[in-house]
Amino acid sequence: MYCPRCNSLLEEKTINDLSGSIQIDSCPSCGGTWFDKGELQQIENLVELSIIEIRNIPTKKQQLEKLKCPSCNLHPTLSKHQHQRDKKVVFDYCDVCHGIWLDKGELEAIQKDNLLKTIGTLFKKMI
Repeated sequence: MYCPRCNSLLEEKTINDLSGSIQIDSCPSCGGTWFDKGELQQIENLVELSIIEIRNIPTKKQQLEKLKCPSCNLHPTLSKHQHQRDKKVVFDYCDVCHGIWLDKGELEAIQKDNLLKTIGTLFKKMI
């Protein structure tokens, strides 16, 4: 399978979490990651709290470039969606195989929560 961003050959990589391990496809050139159906949902809820949240994600222009599905035979164009946890992350989704492409830094942005924001949210729920 080839990277939809830079056309490099994707490499299998294992991500370990509390529920086990997940095999994903990662691009050694641009650092993007392909998640087959359901794989991202298994690990995106692992949240790392940080005092200062620094995002290292592509520009909006780069995020909005059209990409083709690396998994489907006919390589349909991936649709764009904002992530529900981090609205600055625009991920690419295949309507056919339900795979998801994340550019370098987007998974980390999804998994990090600002500690002060989290405390504020919890405080509002208590009131």
